[in-house]
Amino acid sequence: MEDQIEYSEVQKVLKKLLDRLEIIAQEDDEVYEMESKMALSDAIVKGFIFDNPEYTLPNHFGLESDELNLEIKNALQEYIEAMSSLVKNYSLDDEDKRWDTFQDMDVESDGEQDVEEFFDWIEDLDDFR
Repeated sequence: MEDQIEYSEVQKVLKKLLDRLEIIAQEDDEVYEMESKMALSDAIVKGFIFDNPEYTLPNHFGLESDELNLEIKNALQEYIEAMSSLVKNYSLDDEDKRWDTFQDMDVESDGEQDVEEFFDWIEDLDDFR
């Protein structure tokens, strides 16, 4: 029997997002394609990392299915809202800290997929400005 990993509160929020994306990917593997990964990354950076309250998530994330695009949008919205409520408690008061928290490679979905499976790895946040 494997040991259960103890995640922090912010890690649990990320894990939930990864789990939801993994379920969507089981229905449509386009989630793993670069167009989708870039759209997902753009949404996380602009909606959470940059903490822009005026940002609105798009309706399309590179999938053909409107229903699955909506599921992704809902998962991202839930992640952004949950993380935004934790910013003060975890001293995530600047973009770099929020970005590092999001790119936590210790967090995996139930199927052992990490952030890189669903999001484009970004070296420079300025690419999104």
